[in-house]
Amino acid sequence: RASDLSSGINAEYGDHDGVQIDVLKKGEDCHKKAEEGDMLTAEFHGFLANGHDRFESSHDTKKPSSFKIGHGYMIKGLERGLLGVCVGEKRRIHIPAVLAYGKIGDGKNVPPGADLVYDVEVIHIQKGTAPPNIFAKIDLNKDQKISREEMGAFILETGRTVTLRGQSEIDNVVDEIFNLEDINEDGFVDLNEFSGPKKGKHDEL
Repeated sequence: RASDLSSGINAEYGDHDGVQIDVLKKGEDCHKKAEEGDMLTAEFHGFLANGHDRFESSHDTKKPSSFKIGHGYMIKGLERGLLGVCVGEKRRIHIPAVLAYGKIGDGKNVPPGADLVYDVEVIHIQKGTAPPNIFAKIDLNKDQKISREEMGAFILETGRTVTLRGQSEIDNVVDEIFNLEDINEDGFVDLNEFSGPKKGKHDEL
């Protein structure tokens, strides 16, 4: 239960880019640490931080889960919390709502505005290549923030299935993205808010 999440901590990693990381078990092999583009295989449990039971777990599928980090496939906080992890290491990652499912929730088990806690134990790390800098590709005027117009242009260029449905569908997709990504609600998605692949502060592709 999440009410038991304060027990068993033997090392403190501290705050890491907006998430709090507790090391529950040190890794067996820290010569190889997880970087963006790597494929991780891990056991995990996800909890709502307000004391409720877990809402998802790799045990639900009865096998470890595999996922890439740095490609925007997971919530921001989980990706940030797994950078630098070692094989055999077990982390407890405390994720604020703004780095999880934000003000809209996931539509199923995570309500709007929910903070999350993940227990993750890494079994294997397969080294990969760093993902392309999608942020730089979308940010056409290179001002280190993405406007709704720039996002729409990127979707128009790359999302052929979406564009076949017309401009209104593109606008709907942009609305959904900005609801998730524009954390400070200033009408732009900056480098820190962007959850997709990016490198450095503003490297080119």
